[in-house]
Amino acid sequence: MATRLHEYGGLAPFSISMLIEIDANTYFFRVASYLTRLSEIILKSFTKHRELKIMDNAYQLIEISCKRIKLEELIRNAEPLRRYEVEFISPTCFRRPSPYIPLHAVGFFAKIMKFIGGPRSHYRFYPLPEPVLMFRNIKRQWDQYAGVTLIGRRFTKWLEEGGVAISGVSDIKTHRLLDRRRKRFFVGFTGRVRLSLPEDTFIEENARAVNVLLRIGEETQVGINRTAGFGMYKILKAK
Repeated sequence: MATRLHEYGGLAPFSISMLIEIDANTYFFRVASYLTRLSEIILKSFTKHRELKIMDNAYQLIEISCKRIKLEELIRNAEPLRRYEVEFISPTCFRRPSPYIPLHAVGFFAKIMKFIGGPRSHYRFYPLPEPVLMFRNIKRQWDQYAGVTLIGRRFTKWLEEGGVAISGVSDIKTHRLLDRRRKRFFVGFTGRVRLSLPEDTFIEENARAVNVLLRIGEETQVGINRTAGFGMYKILKAK
């Protein structure tokens, strides 16, 4: 299973949180998985092996807790809220195609570019809280692994037309982290972001989809390097 996961080329079906210090030398971390089989393997392994090695240091596993999120229930209880405040607590970054073409138009433009021999698209790191990139990333996770249909009316097009907007930010900082083994660096942002669903583009079923995606993304994390603790956020307010 470990080999399959590391060789997989798409979005990872799991995420690992950053280490959160509770007391001196006592830490908490979370593993979230869309795959029932993977969850069972992880839980069995942690139950059997009560010691973990992190950066050559040995830690005793003193407590394990497990919860299951019922996605159908998450959809059923979704509310069409209009405002959220979200705090990104570990560095977060998205991949943005350059030149940028709205996702709903990719199919049409791809045909044109193939015909005329247009420029090749590249990806760039985008360490800012862009709603389109954020919700597209969470929805891709959902579409790939959830196995439950999330109803929305032309959701991606609605996003790119301003369905979710940034109404304010505070304490936004970028962090440059070096990966010495791979000899490359990673840039991500942390801080608080206020999101709103403007009246002139408001669609109730899409607002419910936003509610579901934000709540599941709070568990599975968002953006790149989710398997290394990045992209953690929590919902502070919702109304």
